[in-house]
Amino acid sequence: MLRPNHRLGNTLLITPLLCELERHFPGAEVDVVTGCEAAPEIFAGFRQVRRIYQLTRRPGHHPWRLWRAIRSMRRARYDLAIDCVKGSHSARLLMRWSGARQWIAPPFDAQDQRQAGSAWQAVWSSAPGHFALDAVHALRHALVAGAAALQRPQPRLCVKLRTDEIEDGRATLDDLLDQASPRGPVVAIFPNATGNKRLPGKWWQQFIETLQQRDPSLRFIEMVAAHGCSQLEGKLPAYFSSDVRRMAALIRQCDGYISGDCGVMHLACASGTPTLGLFTRPNLDRYRPYGPLDGAIAVDPSDVAPAIAAATAFLDALSRARAVD
Repeated sequence: MLRPNHRLGNTLLITPLLCELERHFPGAEVDVVTGCEAAPEIFAGFRQVRRIYQLTRRPGHHPWRLWRAIRSMRRARYDLAIDCVKGSHSARLLMRWSGARQWIAPPFDAQDQRQAGSAWQAVWSSAPGHFALDAVHALRHALVAGAAALQRPQPRLCVKLRTDEIEDGRATLDDLLDQASPRGPVVAIFPNATGNKRLPGKWWQQFIETLQQRDPSLRFIEMVAAHGCSQLEGKLPAYFSSDVRRMAALIRQCDGYISGDCGVMHLACASGTPTLGLFTRPNLDRYRPYGPLDGAIAVDPSDVAPAIAAATAFLDALSRARAVD
């Protein structure tokens, strides 16, 4: 599997492909090519992952390290190499250099799709369109042609936590919360993202205050970014960890999670917690959370009202689901 990218979210987005490979080939050994420093923690629970090739952010600047990785891959004599994403020059080159006997890859671009032939053009006309499912879709149709490839539910993002990690997450959440407060739903907030995906602190404060006015039993915790500083002026119980598995274990214990489009949003999805994604860029369909209780909305940093309405509907749906359970 090839996804030579350093971002947390992009690495989590290939876990559905690992789940699909595990279903089709339970005895297979899978090597992963990545640039993400957290990859060993992300893939720790997947029994079929044998080796992780850790590339630098600019592998071309470290030619000897890249050459050693390619030499090791070619010696492995892979049966199959999978390029996990459209449009990655480095992944496509590494796939070709891997020496694998067979390749599977989404079309590199529109021209590549036009040249693929009518059969694969028909395959991509039925593709889900989500980043995490491109390679899953390609693998399914390579193995099972036609409508049968579309019958099974799509695999979701996944971090396979151990029982002790889940228990530690529960204990950490208990420590964070004021046990004397009303015991309502717990929602994790991550008020950070990259570039123009980040919403202002004041926006978040108005968002949270309005939701709490509507439901005083709601309890929020702030997931703190890598810089270690609260972006909500310390008004909420705050949690920071550099360990993505500890973060996932804590989020798993929450009733819901809300943030902008970022790596921690994908980590929340992978933990199994219902997630609401707030998107400021026109890429919602490509990167949105897609679990049964997940949601996503395009938001405007100058107007918090639509996000409040979406969050209210999201939380109401969670309440109904808990009542059924």
